[in-house]
Amino acid sequence: MIFRPAKLGDISQIQNIERKYYEGFNCPENTLKSWIEQLSENFIVAEENNRIVGFIFFEYLDEVKAVPLIHKIEHKIDGKYVYISEVGIYDNKEQILQQLFDKLVEKAKKDNCEKIIWLTGQKHKHDQIESRLLINNKFEKVKNIKDWEAYPNHFVSDHWIWQKSLR
Repeated sequence: MIFRPAKLGDISQIQNIERKYYEGFNCPENTLKSWIEQLSENFIVAEENNRIVGFIFFEYLDEVKAVPLIHKIEHKIDGKYVYISEVGIYDNKEQILQQLFDKLVEKAKKDNCEKIIWLTGQKHKHDQIESRLLINNKFEKVKNIKDWEAYPNHFVSDHWIWQKSLR
């Protein structure tokens, strides 16, 4: 397995993974393009046999908060909170998500971040996959987010902010 920064040529594979992982949803191409162009070092893909099998995109923020899924980058170079903006894995291979998470932790520690913030729900298959990762990695469930914008003009109230200290 190879882990590397995302490239613009990866967008269609990323969207294919998103559609399966999020049961039909994928980020618009222009959103993914801007995330890759502006912050590719924080958009890690897992590649196996020249095929992307998972990805994780994260930003550094200066406060603990929930960010809408489709958003312009809010990254602060000196932000102390790692915010998970987007993940996806092929065929629900949870070990790939753990490996991507481990790469994120490695980078975040090098960059002197203090906490990881992850927002996830409870209803869908991907929420359950992410919740298992969070529990296995000793995250703390801290705040329910009411009316979180899961995608433009679609709000949900079952999402929670989870956090994990890196210190």
